[in-house]
Amino acid sequence: MTKSNKARLRLMALAFSVFLTGEAPAADEPAPQSPLPTGDAAPVRPYDIVLEIGAGGAMRPAYEGAKGYEFNPTGFFTLHYLWLPGIGDVKKERAAEGFSIGPSFRYVYKRDSDDQPELRGLGNIDAAYELGGRIAYQWSLFRPWLAVRYGFGGHSGMVAETGLDLRFRPSAVTEFAIGPRASFATSEYMRTYFGVTPAESARSGLGAYSPGGGIKGAGLEVSGRYELTEQWALVGLAYYERLIGDAAASPIVKAGDENQLTAKLGLSYKFRLKLFDD
Repeated sequence: MTKSNKARLRLMALAFSVFLTGEAPAADEPAPQSPLPTGDAAPVRPYDIVLEIGAGGAMRPAYEGAKGYEFNPTGFFTLHYLWLPGIGDVKKERAAEGFSIGPSFRYVYKRDSDDQPELRGLGNIDAAYELGGRIAYQWSLFRPWLAVRYGFGGHSGMVAETGLDLRFRPSAVTEFAIGPRASFATSEYMRTYFGVTPAESARSGLGAYSPGGGIKGAGLEVSGRYELTEQWALVGLAYYERLIGDAAASPIVKAGDENQLTAKLGLSYKFRLKLFDD
């Protein structure tokens, strides 16, 4: 091909390009690119709170200090993540390190003296609801924590629990935790569940007893979860506690057992909710 023919072909290609685009391309102009996001643009939060709520069954002592056991329905509640306006992340899901706070709740079953021969002559105790808060610090695989609650209904005392969890994940869908536990209670709680008034002593034959507040028990808890889907999980725990101090010295416990075992198993669902505008 001669130089003149090559020049004609280049001219025809240029004309064809102008016809399609309406303008001639600059020789050194780079191809257009999508604008990069600015470094200070905050990502939009997809949700502000992650709650896990479930239900199942539990094997538990018939009452605190009992030697017999009962099977009852039970519930599960876990706060995984919380973001609050003006504060930011209060609790993170599976945080590698740092403090977190959250609610603490416990339901205490009623105690009916007619249901257990060891309790004959003692007064009945209504069901109680304990509400409070929990603080924890996650450091690598370890998580020390403290929970404090106040009772409503069956008792009006305060209780506290503390522990140290070792948390590990054998796989992407399984998680386990194991660690020691200790529980404490005020004298109002101890007198309600471990005390024996003079009138009750006369009716039951148990010695009168008025315990003070302090440490209530110590033990070990093992818990685990298996994630069936992103929302559904199989959850369970086993907790052994040995009553000590004034609780163990109670005539109610002497007639029962200082060793207490609780086991729970259930199915839970994880809710992700958007509460606040960005």
